[in-house]
Amino acid sequence: MNYHLNIVKGLFRPQISLYQLQKAEAIKGVFPKLILLYVLCLITYATSTYFGIGTETYSGNITNYTLSEYESGKLLLLGGKLISSILYPTLFIWFASIFFWIFLEIPYIKVVIVQSFGFAFLLLGQIVTMPVLVLLDLNLVSNPFSFGVLSQYAFEHEYWNSFFGSITLFHLVALMLQYYYLASLSEKNRYVALTLLILFYLISWLLTGLMAFIKIPVLF
Repeated sequence: MNYHLNIVKGLFRPQISLYQLQKAEAIKGVFPKLILLYVLCLITYATSTYFGIGTETYSGNITNYTLSEYESGKLLLLGGKLISSILYPTLFIWFASIFFWIFLEIPYIKVVIVQSFGFAFLLLGQIVTMPVLVLLDLNLVSNPFSFGVLSQYAFEHEYWNSFFGSITLFHLVALMLQYYYLASLSEKNRYVALTLLILFYLISWLLTGLMAFIKIPVLF
């Protein structure tokens, strides 16, 4: 049976997609769909930078720079975001798949497909969140889809607010979606897949929170 990667079906009809993936003898159409994800990620990151999402600290210090310094900084910031738009899906889809492939003993290309589903859902979450942040003039910590809103009432330390602000409802749904696929494709105990996914996302949230905590102007 040939399996053709269909990200929309993988997200919204997981039962059918899982059955086809389990029975697949040959897998086709992976690279064109992943390239499309890279392009969408690049556009999303560029758009968020244009609207100043995640760059509030830098924009708030405009009076500390000359006009030429500020414009140069914006170009560097955009360049960094574009590099991130390539690095992030590469780490999430390709490198993380090595981690799950080793411990769950699932064919690597099938893990890549599952990771692409998770990444696509997170990208969808970013696209949905973007107009909300812009229209309500909110920063990432105050994202209404994240736990940062609640953490600001419980913690005064900025790092923990950044950490919880990086945990969104979209992450939790993506985690459960990936768990559904990986636990079904692997012959290992289902708790192994769940533990690995929680560890993967926990490390991701810790690093994302740390990068948000290290204010952008410090880098210039």
